[in-house]
Amino acid sequence: MSATIFEKITYWIATLLVLALLLFAAQLYFLNHTAAAGFFELYGYPTYLVYPLATLKLAAVVVILANRWRNLKDIAYGAYFINMIMATVAHLQAGDNPVHAYVGLVAVPLSYILSNRVRGEPTRNAFLLPARA
Repeated sequence: MSATIFEKITYWIATLLVLALLLFAAQLYFLNHTAAAGFFELYGYPTYLVYPLATLKLAAVVVILANRWRNLKDIAYGAYFINMIMATVAHLQAGDNPVHAYVGLVAVPLSYILSNRVRGEPTRNAFLLPARA
């Protein structure tokens, strides 16, 4: 069954939001390491995670856009969803407004769920439970 135009538009909007969040964070981590490390310290995370997270976020962009390595795509989406949960909790504990994390908590599963349908892959969604027989 082919994806509807609404599903395609929704998928690409959600995916572009996910990619924008990933790229924004990666460029901040690489280009302004001092500020990023300060945020990590403020939120209670070790600063040695800044560069590895930036690298993994760039890798996630490549994997999601390429849509060639299905298991890596699943890992990228899952890891970024966990990252969004951690960002939400950290920002809330610090008294910040985590709007970007809220966007990610909606956009990541939406992009993942629709990706298989829109890009012609057989359905295999980690965010959805299988139907019982």
